[in-house]
This record gives sequence, C-alpha cells and structure tokens, in this order.
Amino acid sequence: MSITRAGICSGFAAVILMGANVVWAQSVPAPVANARAPASVSVAAATCATPGRNGCDKQCKRYADADTWPTTCEQAATNILARLDEASKQRTRDSTYENLIQFHSGWGMGIRNTTGLWRGNVALTDSCMALDNDGDRHPDHISMIIIQQIWKKLH
Repeated sequence: MSITRAGICSGFAAVILMGANVVWAQSVPAPVANARAPASVSVAAATCATPGRNGCDKQCKRYADADTWPTTCEQAATNILARLDEASKQRTRDSTYENLIQFHSGWGMGIRNTTGLWRGNVALTDSCMALDNDGDRHPDHISMIIIQQIWKKLH
C-alpha cells in the first residue's frame, strides 16, 4: 500500500469508507439489545427515548449497524489501531501531536462515518468527552479525540 497525501494508506481509507460496516460487524461483538432496559420496557422504547440519538433515526428506527458501533473511546481507538497497516501506524507515529489535524479530513471522516458519530452514538461521544471536555460534542471534535488516543497508544 502506498501512503496518500492525506497521510493514511489508501487501502485503509478504502476499508474505512467502503467496507467499514462489514469490518466492524466482524470484529466487535454485538451487545445484547435489551441489556440496559428493564424487562417491562420495550427495546424500541429503551433505545429511542430521544429520536435521532442512541442508534435510532428521527423516526425511532434502529440503524442496522448500530450494534456494531464502539461505545467507548478506548474501544474505538483499539479497534481502529488493530486494522492499521504498519505504514499507517508509522505515519501516525511520525506525526507530532500538534499536527494530528492533518488526518481530520480523510481518516477523521472515516471514523465519523463508521462509528455512528453522525447518527447519534451518544455512548461514544460521552466516553470521548470524559477524556477531553474542552471542545464541543460535535462529531468532528470526537473523531479528533479518537485520533489522539490512537496516537497516544503508538507512543
């Protein structure tokens, strides 16, 4: 694989942007659908108390891949790091912490799209905000926190 100008391997970008739902589904065990809901509460009511959040669209329909989304910043960073090839890991290692913003458009977009950040993954957002609450809860900020966690794991 070759390193692109955006700083990540083109093969990695393709996996993130085109086949990420399959990749996440293969590696992340799906949580029990009603694990958080009392027996008297339906799964739909428990997971869609707020439309547009918690893996549900604005009509409270559950996203097909919502059970594959990471729920913690640690889980997201570990899963993504496990899929990086050596060239991408080295490119990340060679970057300074201050220059991680270079990954925002390409790699960050893949993270935002595949981890449910644009579709209401509140658990992941909360977990990342616990690590860095200086920014807002916007998916752009959350994906940067995940990239920073990956960088820290590599150093």
